[in-house]
Amino acid sequence: MQINQMDMTNSELDLFAQVVWRLRAGGAGDEVRQAVLGDVTQLLRSDFGASYLWDSSRGRSTRCAAVNIDAWKLREYDEQIHVRDTVTPVLRARQQATCVDDVISRRSLEHSEHYAEFLKPCRMHHGVNVFFFNDGRDVGDLRIWRSADQPAFGSRELSLLNALTPYFEQALAVEVPLCGALSPRERAVVELVAAGRSDKEIARLMSIGFTTVRTHLKNAMIKTNSSNRTELAIRVSAH
Repeated sequence: MQINQMDMTNSELDLFAQVVWRLRAGGAGDEVRQAVLGDVTQLLRSDFGASYLWDSSRGRSTRCAAVNIDAWKLREYDEQIHVRDTVTPVLRARQQATCVDDVISRRSLEHSEHYAEFLKPCRMHHGVNVFFFNDGRDVGDLRIWRSADQPAFGSRELSLLNALTPYFEQALAVEVPLCGALSPRERAVVELVAAGRSDKEIARLMSIGFTTVRTHLKNAMIKTNSSNRTELAIRVSAH
């Protein structure tokens, strides 16, 4: 499917080229994903955007990057609401850009727990998702939403996502060295967390202040896109 330039302004054409350039520039795939998410959300004339990476060892999407979605609701989704999300697994199976309305009726969606607990409070009404695969391996996704006062997604947005797909697949195939992103002190703190040590014990063992331990943990969670200390310990231990 080709992009119809009549559906794009000059500034949007420039933005599309900029996204492609960033994706082709290489580097750590996860960093690229977060860097272009806002631009892709704008390019699709959308209000909200999210992107996850698939963790095959846990069988679920993790390490969310988001645009205009409340952090507390994202945390609730990651910790409990995701098990009641019946839409995303269907979209993931499609392995191509797909509108939410094409896989579930509006009535069924709005009567679901997923909608009541997450989508509606976040004002996300119309959705389009695309999941990226490289050599059969799920390497990440884009989940883009509009509010109820916006029109539903259509062929324009599907064309744009399909055009960007090969660039995302190539960029996200570059795995991020999580432990390498952490400083030696941050890595040491996280390893003690993984060993079941409390923050006070870590402070004593490392001869540093309690608040310093918390600072190292906070920085490590930001660097690894972990939503809580348990996920942080699991992710770093796995690497």
